[in-house]
Amino acid sequence: MQVTSIFTRLKASAKSRRDRNQVGDNCHMLYALKKKDGLVTNLASVRLLTESGRQILDLLAKQIQADSIIYMPSGYSLSRILGKRCAKAFGGVLIDGVFRKTTKLEAYAMLTRADRNGDISTSEKKTLDFRLKKSDVFSLKDIPVDYRHHFTPLHLNQGIHGNIRGKVVLVDDLLATGQTLRVAADLIRNMPGVSAVEAVCLFSDV
Repeated sequence: MQVTSIFTRLKASAKSRRDRNQVGDNCHMLYALKKKDGLVTNLASVRLLTESGRQILDLLAKQIQADSIIYMPSGYSLSRILGKRCAKAFGGVLIDGVFRKTTKLEAYAMLTRADRNGDISTSEKKTLDFRLKKSDVFSLKDIPVDYRHHFTPLHLNQGIHGNIRGKVVLVDDLLATGQTLRVAADLIRNMPGVSAVEAVCLFSDV
């Protein structure tokens, strides 16, 4: 699947990534926009980011056309805001509420299945169980990369309003490992009338 990044996410050094006190999940501007991990930004920077993003989208509109725009589910509004702007730039229809995130109960069921199938050891199950218990809601980023394939991060909502068809552009605020977007793309590709799927991210390193 083709993924287009509006802004490049610069990775920290390997040493910095090993530092458990590193904040911002290696995408500090995104965390500042979300006011997470104590990171903040100012209005002037947000305006500069917004104007630069608008200019970049205008350039991308010469290369990307879309029939349907779908944004990834998030507790923050950035993905939906970007989705609305992509819909305007690419001439597509923004479709709300297509996906829902996996619940903790569903994540526990996935962990139990992986254990039952012998895909993880007893100690690995205990570690993953502890990580699930620590968080209020299930988030794939709380799971070590080597074990993320055991969990499905999202599902299609029942009774989706809107006609998903033609070329679909998935919109997300951050591409990290890409697993969530791959799952989303597979779900959308299986829909009748969908001809192609690609993605646009606010921040990524691709």
